[in-house]
Amino acid sequence: MSKEKKDHVDYCLLGQRVRRARMKLNLTQEVLAEKVGVSIPTISHIETGTNKVSLELFVSIANALNVTPDELIMDSVPKLTAFYMKDIQEELKDCSPAEYKILTEMLASMKAALRRYPRNNEDE
Repeated sequence: MSKEKKDHVDYCLLGQRVRRARMKLNLTQEVLAEKVGVSIPTISHIETGTNKVSLELFVSIANALNVTPDELIMDSVPKLTAFYMKDIQEELKDCSPAEYKILTEMLASMKAALRRYPRNNEDE
């Protein structure tokens, strides 16, 4: 029997995303700490993944960085993919073959563009 948790938060990836979002806004750890009411070492520990973050602080950080919480934890919520797939399927269910073909081609083009100009470099 495995002791590894199936549903867990990868605090290292969460911290990396917090750091990238902070740097994108040209904020120092000190400024972010002041905005959310914690110490600079707390922000540092969050960014390095050595501290777990409370839900309240997590939401405060997301708000201070102008990002949504799911942008910071998306890899830790595997059910989101299934959720979005259901939305896509719902939108496509009444399409004609011609519409389906056009939408598929558009999706491929948009996906290629997104990968050429990544917003967050989430795979790093």
